[in-house]
Amino acid sequence: MKPIQINQPLVVGYKGEIGSFILNGLLKVMPKALDIWCVDINENEHEVIDRIQKSDTIFLCIPLNKTVEWLLHFKLLLTGKTIIEQTSLKGWTINNKLDGLDIRSMHILFRPSQTPNTYDRKVALINSQFDSNTSEKISKITCSDIVWFENIKEHDKEMAIQQALVHRTLLVLGNALKNCHGSTYVSQKVIELCERIKKGDLTLYKAIQENEHLDKHLDKFINNFKDFNIEDIWKK
Repeated sequence: MKPIQINQPLVVGYKGEIGSFILNGLLKVMPKALDIWCVDINENEHEVIDRIQKSDTIFLCIPLNKTVEWLLHFKLLLTGKTIIEQTSLKGWTINNKLDGLDIRSMHILFRPSQTPNTYDRKVALINSQFDSNTSEKISKITCSDIVWFENIKEHDKEMAIQQALVHRTLLVLGNALKNCHGSTYVSQKVIELCERIKKGDLTLYKAIQENEHLDKHLDKFINNFKDFNIEDIWKK
């Protein structure tokens, strides 16, 4: 894939949490704010078209369930542009209808509003899609370390554990703990993590639970849970 030139970036969905985070990062690293374009739901189609035409790199920060629809709607205008999408799942990018578009996959692995410490911030990139120069720019824009995935499938398999399975476990366990009269320190932390998840967007978290690799990991988790032996865990 060709190197990415972030000279006239466009942030689509700049009012959302991820879009506004990327926009603020671009404002810090770009020489001039006038070189940055942005659109959201308040812009009409003519304004969106105008800003797509003026941009070279597009940071696409819209909900997963609307991403393919948006790309297909503006496909002709997007040809020749670099599109850096931000969804939590990446399997949809392997879609014949999107052939001809230069789509790169980026995943901010934290919620910016809930993650104040920079050492907790990591961004996932696909190894074959980003050169070192671009990954350094993204690291500066997001103030984050880069985590590399070999391909789309590897990313989604790991997110089935790190996101879908973790979220489900915390939500179920946190809900059970709320019915207890007392609370240990660890239990309280579980409840806090559960509440942190529930502050997020429900549509997004439902989409994360639809990860096609989750069932396999869920079956293994349930079996490990049933066959739990604390001594075996202690040795690892």
